[in-house]
Amino acid sequence: MPKMLIACFSNSGNTRSMARAVQEGAEGVAGLDVVLKTVKETDMEDLTGADAIVIGSPTYFGGMSAEVKDLLDRSIRCYGKLIGKVGGAFSSSGSIGGGNETTILGILQALMIHGMVVQGVQKGDHYGPVSIREPDDAARAQCVAYGRMLGELTVKLFGP
Repeated sequence: MPKMLIACFSNSGNTRSMARAVQEGAEGVAGLDVVLKTVKETDMEDLTGADAIVIGSPTYFGGMSAEVKDLLDRSIRCYGKLIGKVGGAFSSSGSIGGGNETTILGILQALMIHGMVVQGVQKGDHYGPVSIREPDDAARAQCVAYGRMLGELTVKLFGP
């Protein structure tokens, strides 16, 4: 059964709420195993063992948190082992224009350098879900839809 790993760092709980909504959407896809972990709990075996990796981070100074950056830095040990896996990202910030998109793009850049497959979003948050502070209903819906979309792609690529 294809497996999706959702890994996030959350200081205030906002990014964690988004991760749960992404998880909810992915769990609605038949034939997909979904695991949610903090980035500190995530090891290299989690990355290599997943068919899809979705990473969430709060935005700090227009970029990802140090904890997420550390996970991506450590992932060099997996270099060449993540090729073709599905990748995705989401972010929360304290204000509009707070750097959500630059944070997501930084995460996606690392995933693409690993050779992962990144699917854009036609309607909604194009690079991945964003939230300003605590996710409102619209941000939560974007997260659920994103989890479902990436889950369906994962099953399409790695399912029976």
